[in-house]
Amino acid sequence: MQKHFEKSRRTQIVRIACIGLGMIGKVHAEVAKQLDECDLLAACDANESTKRIADNLGVTFYADYREMIEKEELDGVIIAVPNEFHAPVGSACARNGLHMLIEKPIAASIADADILINKASENNVSLLVGHHRRFNPCVESARNMIRGGQIGKLVGLSILWTIFKPTDYFQGPFSWRKSKGGGTVLINLIHEIDNIRYICGEITRVHAEISNKVRKFPVEDSASVSLRLEDGALGSIFISDCTPSLWSYEATTGENPYFFHSSENCYHFFGTEASLEFPKLRKVYYPSGEKSGWQYPVLTEEIPTGPVDSYREQLGHFCRVIRGEEIPRTSGEDAKKTLEVTMAVLESGETGQPIPIKNQSDGTGGDY
Repeated sequence: MQKHFEKSRRTQIVRIACIGLGMIGKVHAEVAKQLDECDLLAACDANESTKRIADNLGVTFYADYREMIEKEELDGVIIAVPNEFHAPVGSACARNGLHMLIEKPIAASIADADILINKASENNVSLLVGHHRRFNPCVESARNMIRGGQIGKLVGLSILWTIFKPTDYFQGPFSWRKSKGGGTVLINLIHEIDNIRYICGEITRVHAEISNKVRKFPVEDSASVSLRLEDGALGSIFISDCTPSLWSYEATTGENPYFFHSSENCYHFFGTEASLEFPKLRKVYYPSGEKSGWQYPVLTEEIPTGPVDSYREQLGHFCRVIRGEEIPRTSGEDAKKTLEVTMAVLESGETGQPIPIKNQSDGTGGDY
């Protein structure tokens, strides 16, 4: 346990492995193979058909992660398994002294999140949760503009995440996505919740409607959420994974090459001095404070940002965390707050009642 911690501090190139080679696990593994800061030694998945991915990457394949973390000399692991396995797999890795980059959500429940956070702390290992959007320059620019007062005081926000998931997304080894924890709230909406917290600040109340009208799976395919932020700003989110659409984070940012790219915007932020479209970062405002009102024209200004691979930036950050050069941008405690809000959405959808969010007002929305 201590051996791994000391080794990670003095090794320039960190040695990692990937647990889970599904859609996102494969992305992580491919990025890790290309990154100069790390050496991908092995990969693991219970589905042995994914061995071809490991073979193509030239790394050792295991069907049992426990065998892998015992046999391989590792500094850290990327954990990209179904949500309910985050806590047990992460706890085993922590006991082996391995630093962890674990896919969001941090866990399938708040209780499991606490287990994982405590195991990481007890074993003196770092826990980074994969809210990779925090590494996108568009997200960072929007955060700086809104928190820096460039649109005045935030009044409200509106978010669309609407897309069509193909049939094979739910089939074969991915059939767990039809079951509890596999719906669009915990898989997709949690990203939007984390973006709101990171860009705007803490959420103090949510009121949601959820539906499985289209696919009739036990889990939701659509949700509509109203929310209140700690500064009094209001927000709305509509999310659905069963409709053809141009409006989703992945499509509009072009961040994920697997998604068709759209030139639209999916977020709108409204302030007392200006509004902001995202991801184009188009600011809308009156040129003169003396001539402001609906009868006057507005100006628009686009704030340029450069392209970046958020997964690559996140993994580079993880390597620096392992070496003790940086602290996790999304710690276990921070990711737990995002999970709490997301679980409150599910609770509100089931009960029909607004749900206050406990212990959110003392946070800073992801400062690091």
